[in-house]
Amino acid sequence: MPRETREERAVRGMVPQLNEHLVELKGLANSPTRESDSEAWCLSLLKQVLGFSASAGFTAKSQEAHGRLRFDLVVTRADKPDKKVLVAEIKKLGVDLNKSDLRSGKAQLAEYLKSLGNVRWGILTNGYEWRLYDFKSDFITVTSTDLRNEQHELDTSPRALDETAWDLLDFTAMYFSSGMWEEMSAEAQALSPDSLARSILSTEVVKHIGKVLKEHRDYRVPLDVLTDKLAELIELGLNDMLSCWNEVQRGELDRYIRSQKKLAKKTKRGVQSAPAIPHEESLPGTAESPRRE
Repeated sequence: MPRETREERAVRGMVPQLNEHLVELKGLANSPTRESDSEAWCLSLLKQVLGFSASAGFTAKSQEAHGRLRFDLVVTRADKPDKKVLVAEIKKLGVDLNKSDLRSGKAQLAEYLKSLGNVRWGILTNGYEWRLYDFKSDFITVTSTDLRNEQHELDTSPRALDETAWDLLDFTAMYFSSGMWEEMSAEAQALSPDSLARSILSTEVVKHIGKVLKEHRDYRVPLDVLTDKLAELIELGLNDMLSCWNEVQRGELDRYIRSQKKLAKKTKRGVQSAPAIPHEESLPGTAESPRRE
């Protein structure tokens, strides 16, 4: 029997308390709540589920004042009470964090971290949605999760609890202490829309795409034209540009993407047995693909 990993052990330990907290959250959702109710629940989750507890060397407190500012939740090192490592902004339960008039939540959190100067990490949550930000990296979203399922319901079945615990593992004190937050932030920066767009539009990548087009479409595209087309694709996105596609064409693209991901995994393992573009599949819109309806 394979040995249990550190992550598996952590998730197993999180599930009982997570179950209790989700049951309590269901009760809060079915009754009138104030921000203070969400705040108390989030503080408990932070300590008992995410592990920012005294036994782990942390102190988590609510409503701590710093000059004219008052933080909803603050986490400090137990042995260094003045060293704040995390600040959380708690919004009313279920409030839409994406509404333009409520983005002040993120701005408010940024103001808090800026005023402290030496605190890198911030969390914004409405109880259900949790977002971790890195203040030292342009306040990038490091990771995010929603405790609800696809139907926007709290599911406390064993399987759902396990999946939710795995999602929350990113927010745990274990990941903070082990340096995983720094790694996750570096990945988020590398895969940000701006970073990806600049990489795709770099001269070396555009040249390579042009070479692939020449090999597989027998057409040499001028690099300036190809750059413009790629920029247009990035700006508009596939969903807008290909809205007229039929289901067959969409299915072909999905299969192509899956084949390339499999190839990438094989290449990562040092297996170079598959061609870059499978002969039996072709991109939608080519001569071999069905025409648009």
